Amino acid sequence: MNEKILIVDDEQITLDNISYILQKQGYITTTCLTGQKAVELLKKNKFDLLITDLKLPDIDGIDILKICKDLHPETEVIVITAYATIDTAVCAMKEGAYHYLTKPFKIDELRILVQKALEKNALKQEVKNLKQQLEGCGATTRFIGSSPKIIALMETIAQIALLDTTVLITGETGTGKELVAKMIHEFSPRSKQKFLAINCSVFTEELLASELFGYEAGAFTGARHSKPGLLEIANHGTILFDEIGDMPLATQVKLLRVLQERKVMRVGGTKEIELDVRIIASTNKILSYEVQEGTFRQDLYYRLNVITLEIPPLRERKED
Repeated sequence: MNEKILIVDDEQITLDNISYILQKQGYITTTCLTGQKAVELLKKNKFDLLITDLKLPDIDGIDILKICKDLHPETEVIVITAYATIDTAVCAMKEGAYHYLTKPFKIDELRILVQKALEKNALKQEVKNLKQQLEGCGATTRFIGSSPKIIALMETIAQIALLDTTVLITGETGTGKELVAKMIHEFSPRSKQKFLAINCSVFTEELLASELFGYEAGAFTGARHSKPGLLEIANHGTILFDEIGDMPLATQVKLLRVLQERKVMRVGGTKEIELDVRIIASTNKILSYEVQEGTFRQDLYYRLNVITLEIPPLRERKED
């Protein structure tokens, strides 16, 4: 455990009681009777949690809260007082306090509050570490959030990005599936190469095929010049098939062949082009159900469903 907690109160007996309770829980506590001493300690040390009385003989507890947040934004703060009012509670919360505790309080109430505050602190630190990892590999994309589900998602992204395998991203519309795909690309060895996304739901079957595979001059009416497809353009990089559940069955057959053989042939062409591209697919549909309905090929589903990431909607992570 070993989390460090600074406790500030002008009553020695209160300091001793809180310190004793928290030390029994395994925390490292530091105590002081004045706000000035607390500020000195905050300038020299970083604490995981600050517990401060509101009314002190020299410096107001709200001022200590502000100073703490200026020096250490990640540190959580619990304000305690025997003179609780709605105005002071609102003021404390506006300044970034984690919670406002009224004296006299129950021991179990304090224990639970401290535990939750430190859990929040740990989550924020983990998010910060993951962001630094992403920055270290040149990543610029960010998935905002510090809830346990998002922490777990970011950890998984950091792990699977290095594997270079096919990934299927599922989730409701608006949950950030393309953002996750970009993070996988930016955290991968292919990060310096192209990332291309194609929305399978906005193209007709013919147009989707020509966009994906490209075409040779004269392949169809209006094809005056040869054009490389997106798979060819994304070679050595990453391509995202967004809303792949809407891909026409005929195109699914062709994509399956690409996944199996790692080669592509332009429409109207005779020469196969070797491919080294990472494929990511995303969908807001349940593909296993689409397979049962006959609207999605089972063999393609198995090829795509090597690693699956499910993006939780915001209502399931209200902390964010």
